Amino acid sequence: WSDQYIVLASSYIKTFMEYTGLKDNHKLIALGNPITVTSQDYVYNPITKKQEILFVGRLDFYQKKVERIITVWQLLEERFRDWQLTLVGGGPALEGLKRLVVEKNLKRVAFEGFQNPVTYYKRASILILTSEFEGFPLVLPEAMSFGVVPMTYGSFAAVYDIVDDRKNGAVIPYDSSGFKPQPMAERLAEWMKNPKELEKLALAALEKSRQYSMEYIYEEWMRIFNKLI
Repeated sequence: WSDQYIVLASSYIKTFMEYTGLKDNHKLIALGNPITVTSQDYVYNPITKKQEILFVGRLDFYQKKVERIITVWQLLEERFRDWQLTLVGGGPALEGLKRLVVEKNLKRVAFEGFQNPVTYYKRASILILTSEFEGFPLVLPEAMSFGVVPMTYGSFAAVYDIVDDRKNGAVIPYDSSGFKPQPMAERLAEWMKNPKELEKLALAALEKSRQYSMEYIYEEWMRIFNKLI
């Protein structure tokens, strides 16, 4: 009896119909969540960006699979000695990840703990996400709104709505046989060697993030309500 069904990404429309047995999709629309972590005075400037790859989120071995990030970084650290990996967040995998970094003799990995991510978004060049599954991770449009280019793993449908591969970031296709760090490391290396390309992607990411601004999402909700009224 509902007037409208709303899912977080257009890629979930098909899934919703299959799960519910819905035959007619005329009531079904996609509308993402708005970005809530913002900085009103922020203006993108490539000069202020550091050679830094950033992860923001819960540190766990189950969903976020942060150990994958360490294996990717292991392939890059010696090749790019001016770059650093920064992990912002806490969780049950923290101590295990620290041990992994020591075991692999990695020198430029910083564990920052739970922090307001805005400072890190302002300075980082790349955001990395290697989760095994997600719904609609706001960390992606949040980071993009600060000109942080997303490097993602295609393990969930909504990633293809948020990130346009090679236009404003990268989506490494999901591998059902298990995550392979090499493809992601090589795509990152392309960016790390080419600051002009990274700047181009950052500007495109910033533009794409406007689709998830509070103002844009508010107007979309009002359009839906007015249509129903």
